[in-house]
Amino acid sequence: MRILFVILSILCLNTAYAETYLQINGASLHDKPGYNQFNYGLGIEQTVSENWNVAVGWYRNSEYRGSAYAYGRYAIYKNGPWDIGVGVGGVTGYQRMNVLPMAFPEVCYSYLCAIALPQVEPSGASVLGFHLRLPIS
Repeated sequence: MRILFVILSILCLNTAYAETYLQINGASLHDKPGYNQFNYGLGIEQTVSENWNVAVGWYRNSEYRGSAYAYGRYAIYKNGPWDIGVGVGGVTGYQRMNVLPMAFPEVCYSYLCAIALPQVEPSGASVLGFHLRLPIS
């Protein structure tokens, strides 16, 4: 909960790089059957420096539960519509633990973004998730 408070506080800061995006969470592909692949939800993403963004949000997870997430993302490569980075943060709503740490690569082309998450439990699955990132300021 503290990490969500810190990230929400950062989102409220007005920086020279302040760009705000609405994240529209939507779909995922799993390498095993039986998981929810319609992951609707909303988030907000804020640019805090030339290469750093922070985000918070909510979505319906692969285990058919609600999940809150918060993460920081570092952009490794930006060129035209391409934005490739690495995110680190936490997510709630999974059986394994109250707050599950996460680290993931993310590739965005224009408004469409994809993240890859590896299998972390023997009974789990690897996932490729998709969301839209729409500028709102």
